[in-house]
Amino acid sequence: MNTFHITCHYNFLDKAIRPECCGRLYKPVLRLDFPCLGLQFTMLLLFFTQMAYAQVNPIRSGSLNERLVKIGFHNLFVSSNGPQDARLTVVFESGAGGSSKDWAQVSMLLPSTVRTIAYDRAGLGKSEAGPQPRTMAQEVFELHRLLKKAHIKGPIILVGQSIGGLLVRLYTERYGKNVAGLVLVDPTHESSMLGSIKYGGWVRLREKAVGKVIPKPQLKNKVNPAYDAAADYIAEEFQKIYLFSMKNGQPLVNRPLVVIGAGKRNQPPGTPDEQWKLLRAERDKQVQDLTLLSTNSKFILDSNSGHLIHYDNPKIVAKAIKMVIRSIETKKKL
Repeated sequence: MNTFHITCHYNFLDKAIRPECCGRLYKPVLRLDFPCLGLQFTMLLLFFTQMAYAQVNPIRSGSLNERLVKIGFHNLFVSSNGPQDARLTVVFESGAGGSSKDWAQVSMLLPSTVRTIAYDRAGLGKSEAGPQPRTMAQEVFELHRLLKKAHIKGPIILVGQSIGGLLVRLYTERYGKNVAGLVLVDPTHESSMLGSIKYGGWVRLREKAVGKVIPKPQLKNKVNPAYDAAADYIAEEFQKIYLFSMKNGQPLVNRPLVVIGAGKRNQPPGTPDEQWKLLRAERDKQVQDLTLLSTNSKFILDSNSGHLIHYDNPKIVAKAIKMVIRSIETKKKL
């Protein structure tokens, strides 16, 4: 049986209840218990919602190239479309459990002059399993190596959905020299309240950080020598992103940034009405506040879409990308 990477923390504020981060290894099971909310089995079904959506896979006309690219000891699957000499390249980063197929409909709506790159993170889709642990730092390190191996030099526009929103921000922080702009699609916030099995209820995950040292990204060993198999580093990573944003004010500086928020959020079973009202209000505000990461930003509320906006309304995601392209090319604010 194949394995996939999840932790015990879930974003119950989203339409699809899916693991929000990559951490320890777990094997798929047919039954999961949620002692904090009384949910059974639901998470596993909804975890594959995005995979079911991905059965439709249209492509725009152009040069489609799908291949495995070796980084370290494992291969990552990458799908590129559009001219190799394009002035701008759009790089897509999926949410938890997502794959390169997630972006097919959005890619089809972009100008033929733009090159697009979609890929499967290690252990997902057609990509091979990568080194442990699967921290966010490891994920963006591998994306950076993948782009170098695929000869994608930039400038690039990063598009991230859900946890992918945090990943593209972390990528920009660490490897942002060629990042010209960003689009965040109903992104996870580092201060999000998450329903947690591990902590037995709703929790602001970053506040559970206890100063564990996050192993440095590497590609030499299948298991990082510094990896503690009993450790979960995601709280530390959320806290680190939070502290970086607090220290740097507007870490994206003046890069064009479009944030798209979902207008539909289903109330999780077992959550009292009053608590849900507060949780939803906080979640909506956090998404909108991410526009403060740049001096050149715009917020779009998609009233008719849930968390998977790139499936519910790919046109609005394509529109946001075009807005960023226009701002980059004209050197004007959004």
